Amino acid sequence: MSSLRQRAAEEASRTPWQRVADSPVTKHYTDWRAFEEALSARGETEFTRPEGEWDLVLGPCGVGYNYDIDETLLDPRESRLYGEHIARLDGAHIIEARGTVRIALCRPQGASWVSQHLTINVPPESEAEVIVYAPRAAPGSTGIELRAKEGSRASLLVIAEPSSQAPTAFLLRRAVGVRASLSSMVISSSSSMTRVDERTVIATSGALTHSTLTFSLSSGRLDNVIDTVQAGRDSRAYVTGLGVASGSSLVAVRGTAYMLPNSPGSSSTFLVEALMLGERARAYTMPMMRIETGEVQVATHRAAQYRLPGDQLFYLETRGLSEAEATELIVQGRSLSLVEASGVRSSSAQLARDYIMGLVRRALEGLVSPPPQRATLAPS
Repeated sequence: MSSLRQRAAEEASRTPWQRVADSPVTKHYTDWRAFEEALSARGETEFTRPEGEWDLVLGPCGVGYNYDIDETLLDPRESRLYGEHIARLDGAHIIEARGTVRIALCRPQGASWVSQHLTINVPPESEAEVIVYAPRAAPGSTGIELRAKEGSRASLLVIAEPSSQAPTAFLLRRAVGVRASLSSMVISSSSSMTRVDERTVIATSGALTHSTLTFSLSSGRLDNVIDTVQAGRDSRAYVTGLGVASGSSLVAVRGTAYMLPNSPGSSSTFLVEALMLGERARAYTMPMMRIETGEVQVATHRAAQYRLPGDQLFYLETRGLSEAEATELIVQGRSLSLVEASGVRSSSAQLARDYIMGLVRRALEGLVSPPPQRATLAPS
């Protein structure tokens, strides 16, 4: 075991899941009791190979571990979740990405906690398009880090797919180096409790364009935290988040955009929205900004929560569409707009669109649309 994993185990034993309440009304949008209970669950775990064509399949069902993690963008002192994630790793993967790389993680299935971790390095002055498919059917955590080194240009698509019952955390960290640029998108569905925990650190003259699209389905619960830290001058961040809640589910989309004292001349835009399908769906949006420099180009944030707009439904129905067709068209249009906003490259964008169409149909099951047949994820 690496010294980092040993230290993480020690930190996990004394660090709370969360230090500060999310709000006076709702103490925690993440149900930490579900994760606490998952830690003590026992049972056999199987790893299955995801369907589709992939350049790399990582884990016990494919390419074995090549990294006993010795550094990470996760700080185990911040949360017990981070400490447990690192301490419970059996191994990790690290790759260097150039060109287009399609990666799938082996799908864990069972009752016991499973930690997975992948670090992706994009070398200086190089270009990379990275697609990561992360399916899970076991409780625990999946960590994915991307480091775009100085002067590099990267595109990253992460598709996070938990099972419906297992409490799951996706810990996503991105570092954008000096003069580097990153276009990225995260798509996630929900389990009984899913936390999509994101943070990006941007250095001098670095640029981030990012979108996260989350679907909380049936009676699921999904908490999406999107933090951005601008740590260098003349950096740029444009971040959008959309949560879709259907049935009796809950979705939260929130986070903080930090502009540190050493980031003069920078710009930051942080936009989050939540769409509730049906009367029982619940949603929360809370974008915040913490600006510690007096010299900024742009600093703006916006939040919105809404149900299907009646005027748009009425307009489409007067043009001959049924209620089901009109509803699906509106939800598809709003969801697919995040693909364009993310700026991910063409093959990533097409895969994202195809996957989103399936999630939209699942979100509308029982509301207005008949149950769909679920397509196999297979990037071209």
